[in-house]
Amino acid sequence: MPFDAPKIFLPGFIVLFALGIFASICSANAQSQGDQAKTAPAHQSPPVKQGLNFSVGDRGLTSLWFNGQSLLRSNQEGELQPWKSAFRVALDVLFPPASSSISPPTKRGDTVDLSYPWGRVSCTYDKQGDKIAMRIEVSNASAKEIDQVSLRLLELNFPSPPKGGTLEAGMFGFGFKGPEWPLHHGPESIPSVADSEFVVPIVRLDFGTAAVNFCGDDLESSVDMPYSTNSQGKTSYPLVVTCRDIKARASKTFNVSLRFGPSGSRVQDLSSDILEGYAKKYPFQVNWKDRRPIGAIFLAGPQINVASNPRRWIVNFGEIDVTNDKGKAAFRAALLKLADNSIQVLKDTGAQGMITWDPEGEEFLGDAYYGDPQLVSTLAPEMEFKNDGVKSVIDEYFERFRAAGLRTGVCIRPQQIAMIDGKPVHQDTDDDHATEVLLERIGYAKQRWGCTLFYVDS
Repeated sequence: MPFDAPKIFLPGFIVLFALGIFASICSANAQSQGDQAKTAPAHQSPPVKQGLNFSVGDRGLTSLWFNGQSLLRSNQEGELQPWKSAFRVALDVLFPPASSSISPPTKRGDTVDLSYPWGRVSCTYDKQGDKIAMRIEVSNASAKEIDQVSLRLLELNFPSPPKGGTLEAGMFGFGFKGPEWPLHHGPESIPSVADSEFVVPIVRLDFGTAAVNFCGDDLESSVDMPYSTNSQGKTSYPLVVTCRDIKARASKTFNVSLRFGPSGSRVQDLSSDILEGYAKKYPFQVNWKDRRPIGAIFLAGPQINVASNPRRWIVNFGEIDVTNDKGKAAFRAALLKLADNSIQVLKDTGAQGMITWDPEGEEFLGDAYYGDPQLVSTLAPEMEFKNDGVKSVIDEYFERFRAAGLRTGVCIRPQQIAMIDGKPVHQDTDDDHATEVLLERIGYAKQRWGCTLFYVDS
């Protein structure tokens, strides 16, 4: 029995000894690995590629990145496609298959080709700094001219709803500074398409992390982002180009581009060559040398709601009464005082003259700025009040400005005015008679008030 205990103890001692050695080795390894961890550099993600990067596949772009932000959700969004399904059907009907005299292009890795019975379309993609230049060749193998071909170049997916639109100068003067509203949320009078026949072919966008200009570089094709394909988020938009006037059995080349830059980039920062080229192609036709300021005077306003002042004249803060001669005399005095004050402001600013927008008043909300000076006596009879004088108040009003050496003018428009249920309603005027209507109104204002400045409203 005395020897049995050592027999049992020795194996246990060996096991414990072995475990101690193993623990020492593990501790040493752990310390060694800890030392390595202190000296080895930490693992880092690869740096984000700055600038523009894209790749081209058999059907179009397969990827598009700017400053690490992907702008394509899938390969399908980068495909070159006919814009409308009806387009191909219509062309197939109009131009039945015929033997083409146009040789097929030599396939390049950066070129996508679409074939049709009437011919083909090819698009070559070229990276030029932060610009994707797209060279589109439309080949018409048929015996008939093609008026226009619309293509969806790709569909961009933005990280947030973009702001911008076409370059609208107009009466609001957004021009090359904006607009700043979300895409397609501007006035209905501003179209989404930048048609080169009417406006510089640029659609400007800013999506928070960057800006992009969609441009018709050839100054002939039109560019458009017609609507959002995700109605809730308003972040995905197709880019459409329309190519025009492809002669029979001929090819025509069009050039468009996407130009990227930092958020807040002005349109001239990214597309100055387009602006300069468009200005050269469509130079000013009006020989207008006097560029001094022109004052805008509004005599009435919708904020006035006084029963005795139905035309909503703003003089005396609207507190006038044109229903009797005493009130009309007070109105006359107030209007001429407004003229004198306005003359002083115009003189102080070095203005050449002024345009009075609403000598007819604004009695009927929603139909103001009638643009017909001949209706003053009908719509605002108090303007003809003479107060025992020789001249009516409206005549003396304009005369004050002319006597001060200032030019005068009014707002005119080509629409005819029809009185319906006692209210003036604008009527459409066809193009053949619009010029005639405008000239008649200009002639009246020039003869009666000596007007030489005219704002043509529409």
